[in-house]
Amino acid sequence: MSTPSSAVPQIHTFDRAQTRAAARRAAVSVALAALCLLLLIITEPHTGLTWDEPVYILAARSYADWFGLLARDPGDALQPETIRRFWEINHEHPPLDKIWSGLIWQGARHVLDDLPAHRLGNMLLSAIACSVLYASVASAFGSWAGIAAVAALLTIPRFFFHAHLAALDAPAAVAFFLVATLFWHTRQRRSIVWDGALGVAWGAALATKINALFVLPMLFVWTLAFARSMFLVRRTIIAGVIGLPVFIGLWPWLYDDTVARLIAYVRFITVDHWKIGQWYFGEAYMPPPWHFPFVMLIAVTPLAITLMAIAGVVRGVAMLRSEVPARRERGSLIAFWALGVFVPLLALTTGRTMVYDNERLFMPVFLFVAALAGVGLDGIGRTLHRMLQQRGAAERAAPIAGAVCTLAFAPHLILAALTYPHLLSYYSETIGGLPGATRLGLETTYWCETYSAALPYINAHAAPGAVVWVEDWSHDVLLTYQFAGRLRPDVRVALAPGAGSAFGRYGLEGAPADIFDADIVIVAYRQTSFAAHPKIEQWKAGRQPVLHVERFGVPLMELYEQKRSP
Repeated sequence: MSTPSSAVPQIHTFDRAQTRAAARRAAVSVALAALCLLLLIITEPHTGLTWDEPVYILAARSYADWFGLLARDPGDALQPETIRRFWEINHEHPPLDKIWSGLIWQGARHVLDDLPAHRLGNMLLSAIACSVLYASVASAFGSWAGIAAVAALLTIPRFFFHAHLAALDAPAAVAFFLVATLFWHTRQRRSIVWDGALGVAWGAALATKINALFVLPMLFVWTLAFARSMFLVRRTIIAGVIGLPVFIGLWPWLYDDTVARLIAYVRFITVDHWKIGQWYFGEAYMPPPWHFPFVMLIAVTPLAITLMAIAGVVRGVAMLRSEVPARRERGSLIAFWALGVFVPLLALTTGRTMVYDNERLFMPVFLFVAALAGVGLDGIGRTLHRMLQQRGAAERAAPIAGAVCTLAFAPHLILAALTYPHLLSYYSETIGGLPGATRLGLETTYWCETYSAALPYINAHAAPGAVVWVEDWSHDVLLTYQFAGRLRPDVRVALAPGAGSAFGRYGLEGAPADIFDADIVIVAYRQTSFAAHPKIEQWKAGRQPVLHVERFGVPLMELYEQKRSP
């Protein structure tokens, strides 16, 4: 029997509706990416340079130059000595993000100043992450849940700060999230093409930063716990096998003396890494106790977003108990995101890796927290709507939902605005903000971002040829400002004994000097440094700063001048 003609328009209408919904999601996704990028570009000038950025900036320039040489003269570019010359700088870390940043910089420097041009590549990655986050959440829970997830991510102050930087941590977080998302959205597609795609994606993530190592265990655990699929177990194994040669292929430093350099890299990330301490609950650790990442996540994540994420997990548990397969499937997605929070934190609890710089090493967690928060806020909104419908007040749902969102986001936005632009000093209402963190003995700031506040004073008041001292091994931050034209060229930056600078190739070598020899001293309130270098607090005793930066009565940075006798 033939199909009734009346059924045909219904099928076409359904297809058109699905297409329109997909088109709307795509349009919103692009709009959110554009909004994220615009916010980052607008706020970039206020975002102080951080400790890791100088060497990554110089590496990005060198790697981009190598690709230019590769296009002109492949034979020369692939010579061992040429590879050493271009790729030795920052060979401690994989290159992919620096390659990306360098190539973007080559075009962006014609329309932007040098520093924002170097940061633009990573700001683009953060915008892409917002787009993918929205699409992933919206495809399962609706557009409002997706928008709420992006809003949650961009209003986590610490993540928002990192999203500006020419560093590796936000790109590593984005890479981790993109690999996990690719796995989820292709989990029911059995083609070997998707096995290969996951392997290439994981290899590229590994070539961004070592954090990506933990994404495959996350996928494996979820597969065993929820999918129970040998097909997906096989996929994760194949991805691992494919990913390792992709990782090597993306790193020209490994093209010569491959085995020795690969062994050196493995040793660096395991036993030979620089020893960096962490101030935690009033004590200096190296590394801190197992609970450090869990405590810091609560301490630096806004209270409302934490509560929304918990609501998202509760919603997921309820869905997993449902008899409806579609609801259980969405519940397993929430469990997938929850693993995305838990696994990177768990990886830092072993005591066998260096754990430092507060939230910096578990940045992937924030993307998954944001996804859970979007689902949680959407669930709260739906519950309120049902309650109002039952009371015959459905027309009040929209204004009440708006009020709930305002109450949820306003406290931490106000706190962030009062802390801005020094968002590495943001602490949640959960622990009483920055004053509460100070009372608990958590680190006030780190990574030198407050140095930017000293530049106007130095440029206006420093004597010709004045020597400026900063924390040992952070001199390249000031040299980068000098290189970018933001610090007077005659000012001399103090170098720690035995220290050198990657900027020597540009004629910016600094001046060997101790804190007692300097004309100007900048002190950032990084308690880890005070513990490692008691001379800083000894030197400060009895001296008064001529410039200080504080938030909520807590000092973040102080600048001192030493007047010398003729």
